[in-house]
Amino acid sequence: MLKLLAMTAVGIGTMAATATPAMAAPGPPEPVGKVQVDRYLGRWYQIAAVPALYEIQCRRDVTADYGLSPAGTVTVKNSCRSFFGITSTIRGDARPLDATNARLNVSFLRFGSAWRHTANANYIVVGLAADYRWAVVTDSGRRSGFVLSRTPALSDADARAARSALRRAAIDPCTLKTTPQHNGASTSGPFC
Repeated sequence: MLKLLAMTAVGIGTMAATATPAMAAPGPPEPVGKVQVDRYLGRWYQIAAVPALYEIQCRRDVTADYGLSPAGTVTVKNSCRSFFGITSTIRGDARPLDATNARLNVSFLRFGSAWRHTANANYIVVGLAADYRWAVVTDSGRRSGFVLSRTPALSDADARAARSALRRAAIDPCTLKTTPQHNGASTSGPFC
C-alpha cells in the first residue's frame, strides 16, 4: 500500500513538474478589479475546465457551492456525479489574499478545526460578468482553468465572453474541456 502511495505521489509530482501552462505568459494572470464576495456566494456550475487529476472521478454535473464562514472566509463545497452515478463531494475553505477578493487561496487540507492555507493564489478570478452570471478562474501558474456559470449552460454570447477572458489571461480556451451538465452540455469536448 505504501509503495502504491509513493508511486502515485511521484507520478503526480512528475506531472506537476513537467506541466506547461496553456500559453506562455510572463508573470501571474491579471485578476478582475474587484469581487464582491456576497454576490459571488452561492452555486456555480462548471461549464468547462482544464482536465485535472483531482476531478478524475467526475463524469458530469460538477458544481461549486460557496458560503460565508463565521471566521469571514469562504466555505467551499465541490460536488460531481461519478461514473457510477454516485455524488462525490469535497469541502474546503477559501481565504482572500488581498482587498480585491479576486485572488484567493483555497485549501482542502484541514487539521482538526484549522484549515492549512498558504500565500499562493490558487484561485484567481480573471473574468467576471457584471451581473455575476459567469466567471473565469485560474491559478498563479495558469495550470488550472475553470469557466463557471450560475446556470448549467452558457449562452453563445457568454461563452464568447468567457473565451475572451481566458485569452486575456493567456490561456488557450481549447485546453479546457466542456463539462457535461444536466440541462447543459451533454458531452465533453474542447471549449473553443
